[in-house]
Amino acid sequence: APPLIGAVVTAAVFGVGALSDGAVATALRAGTWLVVGVALWSFLWTYVTLHVGLDRLGRQRLALEDARVDAGLGLRPLGGVAFTALWMLLAWLVPLVLTGLPDVVGVAAGVVVLAAGLAAFFLSLYELHLQMVAVKQAELALARDLYARAYEPVRTSPTLETLEQQRNLLSAADALEKRARAIHDWPIDEGMFARVLTIATSVVAITIGRLILDPLGL
Repeated sequence: APPLIGAVVTAAVFGVGALSDGAVATALRAGTWLVVGVALWSFLWTYVTLHVGLDRLGRQRLALEDARVDAGLGLRPLGGVAFTALWMLLAWLVPLVLTGLPDVVGVAAGVVVLAAGLAAFFLSLYELHLQMVAVKQAELALARDLYARAYEPVRTSPTLETLEQQRNLLSAADALEKRARAIHDWPIDEGMFARVLTIATSVVAITIGRLILDPLGL
């Protein structure tokens, strides 16, 4: 199984890194990473499978019927699942960076896992993003068309009486445009985007800090 293979490879890499410390230290580190690796790679396999599934779902033509009542088009639960998975990945990654990755190889592995996790997160939601943008553009086009129809009599006869006659139609066009502009471009809100960026930059700062301070014994 892929998780077991990944665990064995991880154990071998870290075991080789401890060869200079003696056979006991090598065996201890390799055994530790084998146990940790099974759990870690099982989660990573599940993480990848989840995002592949979200990507495939996004490639299907979805009936987004909630455009007029839900700014997230009914897709925010999917974004929430993807964000929860990313949060769990970082919950694994940060402790490993802080306590279990003492050398350059470990720091590099942490950065690679972080970059891959973030890439999987955004790429898996990209097709859903495209569909949401398409719905938003269609709703905006409808609002603009309604505006054009409402203003046509006013252009033909620019009087207060004509404007008053078209007032309800203009109000409807205005409300439709506001709702269209409120539709999200991604199935996650801006707060989640901010949290993702904050977490990512924090982990990168931690890994760089360890890389700089460890040789100094700090």
